[in-house]
Amino acid sequence: MHTLAKPNLTTLTKVTFFGLVACAVAIWIQWLSGDPAYPKFPPGPVFFIAVALLVALKSRWWWTPLLGAFISALTTVGWFVTLPREMLRLTHPAAVGKFPIGIFVGTLLQIIALVVTDIAGTMAAVQNYRRARVAIDKAKTLCKIFGTPFVVIGLTMAVRSESVDKYHNLLHLIWGVAALGVGFLGSKWMARSFLRGSGAFFLMLGVLGTLMGDPEMNRAWHIGGLHLLASDHIFHMVFGPVLLSAGYISGWKRLDKSSMQSVTTT
Repeated sequence: MHTLAKPNLTTLTKVTFFGLVACAVAIWIQWLSGDPAYPKFPPGPVFFIAVALLVALKSRWWWTPLLGAFISALTTVGWFVTLPREMLRLTHPAAVGKFPIGIFVGTLLQIIALVVTDIAGTMAAVQNYRRARVAIDKAKTLCKIFGTPFVVIGLTMAVRSESVDKYHNLLHLIWGVAALGVGFLGSKWMARSFLRGSGAFFLMLGVLGTLMGDPEMNRAWHIGGLHLLASDHIFHMVFGPVLLSAGYISGWKRLDKSSMQSVTTT
């Protein structure tokens, strides 16, 4: 069960909602301004708005703002990985797109919205969790939170006609499906074990890619048909510890005030 003491939207949840919408608007502004990064209609904003609606309409679920923060964090990491190219949109927008003001405004809005959503979404989830009156199956919920964007993004990339590493995308898609399966059908022990094992796998993949990647190709690592770039190594080395932490922290038991009083009296 995922019920909260107060089903209405908190201020932090509202900020998360508007932050996600602002991210979508920022990307559309860049697209309309002729940004070459978006040659076709970008589906990303639609996903941002869908998550924003989930945050607003399912406020009884304590973890929905965390899903928004996670999606935003993935985009933030990608933005910083390509920082030199992204900074060009702020320093020399005329060299990027057809409408320089739109490129500059869209990029600046996106940066601000991402940072705000990262912080507000995490704080809103913590606030909602502390207000929860019932026991929360944290490990299974976290599997659902992490698995959902991997499945949605993986399916989006598979449908789009742009060039993507299909094997790398398939790896993330399979992991997302497995995470959702464990989250909905698995036991608590299975969910915790899945998070810990996945964290170790992604961390190892990131470390090996960094060590074994070709220095002359910016640490690109090719494993058969799987092509991993330096940005992938960074993501895996960040995502791995996050999953490991989630796997172990989710096993901790939280005592509410009544439970703490009963413990102290005995």
